[in-house]
Amino acid sequence: MLAETAIVAARAAGDVELEPFSDTQLRGASYVLRLGDRFRRWTSGATPVEMWSPGAAEDVLDLPFTADRLTLQPGEFVLAATLERIGLGQTLVGTISPLSHVARFGLSATLGADLINPGFGSGAPTPVTLELFNHNRRALVLATGMPIAHLRLIRLTGEVPKRERRSIYDGADPVVAPKLYEEWCTLLEPGS
Repeated sequence: MLAETAIVAARAAGDVELEPFSDTQLRGASYVLRLGDRFRRWTSGATPVEMWSPGAAEDVLDLPFTADRLTLQPGEFVLAATLERIGLGQTLVGTISPLSHVARFGLSATLGADLINPGFGSGAPTPVTLELFNHNRRALVLATGMPIAHLRLIRLTGEVPKRERRSIYDGADPVVAPKLYEEWCTLLEPGS
């Protein structure tokens, strides 16, 4: 895992892009990411979401919106984006986790989707998707620009070969609907 001096060195070498960047956000072994202003709410309803189907979530997500503040109700789940745009070289992997300050409010910043693959944002630095969930019994008001999560960078022991087929989310709007089926449907094709 990279210490803050190694994060600065990796940035200077072009192995990682963090835009905008501030020394204030460096911590011993992480870089603190802030909450961006793009969000997308799930709608409520009685019809289950059929996860393994084309366009599974398109009809159950409101349109993306921008806001300076977001009120997250107890038990509510919202897709969000980081303010920072990230680009990783082929020898780095990133992990994100909520700040302990944020967790103490009962706010989850990721629901387990905490891995940023090598090469993410290599075409153009990209905001990272956050999965915000309020575990608190009270509504939480979040502000754009507030510190939300740690980004930890880990240097791989070998270089990951560049692949022509990157993640379907790489370079996409970070609050795009889930595309589980679209990226992985070939697993069910004969000979896959």
